[in-house]
Amino acid sequence: MDIGGGRAMYLTCQGSGSPTVVLVSGRTDRSDIWQSVATPEQSGPPVFSGVSETTRVCAYDRPGTVTITGEHVEASRSTPVPQPTTAADGVRDLHALLSAAEIPGPIVLVAHSWGGLIARLYADTYPTGVDGLVLVDTLTELLYDGLTPQEQEWWLTLNSNYSPDLEPYNQEKSNFEPSFQSMRDAGDPLPMPAAILTSDQPYDLEPIAAAGELPLGIPADFGQVIFAAHLAGQNALAERLHARIDLNTNAGHYVQTEQPALTISTIDQVVDAARTNPDQWIS
Repeated sequence: MDIGGGRAMYLTCQGSGSPTVVLVSGRTDRSDIWQSVATPEQSGPPVFSGVSETTRVCAYDRPGTVTITGEHVEASRSTPVPQPTTAADGVRDLHALLSAAEIPGPIVLVAHSWGGLIARLYADTYPTGVDGLVLVDTLTELLYDGLTPQEQEWWLTLNSNYSPDLEPYNQEKSNFEPSFQSMRDAGDPLPMPAAILTSDQPYDLEPIAAAGELPLGIPADFGQVIFAAHLAGQNALAERLHARIDLNTNAGHYVQTEQPALTISTIDQVVDAARTNPDQWIS
């Protein structure tokens, strides 16, 4: 899809109905992640297919995202841009893409990880264009703000440890601090049906430390500190958004691939509320 300025972005849609659900991937993940399940034994459809049974659903590739299968890497199908990028860059690209594709709003945004900053900032920037939010173990500025300055430095180091193997693909990189500031400046979006799914499996840095791959100076038990700040941030965000929150997902960070049925059900609930009784949504 041509979005102007000599750039194109990949978009795929399926199903019919309103509102349209737009899936926003985490950092480095192409749209394919929403058509994936964690194990072959997983019952039921992946999120993209499952949501398409009840409404129209769209997913897209941000620049620099990839799909990795074994040792095979598939590059983003969207035009590369200079990296790193911010959440505000993601908002501009998403708005340009939806406008070019003539996707009518309001939409329901479903976001994972880094994509959560983009979705929340989009809802604040275009308050009448979004009717619902589903945040799947998303990054928040509240996690970062819950750390000490030393811990923030460690966190940035851990989350800026990019794979040299992906450099040929102009891999997506995050400019965290201005993105967090954008969220602080934005405040909260208009009231709308919102749900949060959060991993219930703490971050374990011990294997990385044992392999000698933990950056120098970062303690092996720092994963516990990050996870505690993450959960505190998720709970605080749920209060701010009046969102329903599920802290017992029996999943790691990729809730949408490990628990697709739970994710689909949550999306369906938000879509149904956006259609029928958005003012009656109770967190």
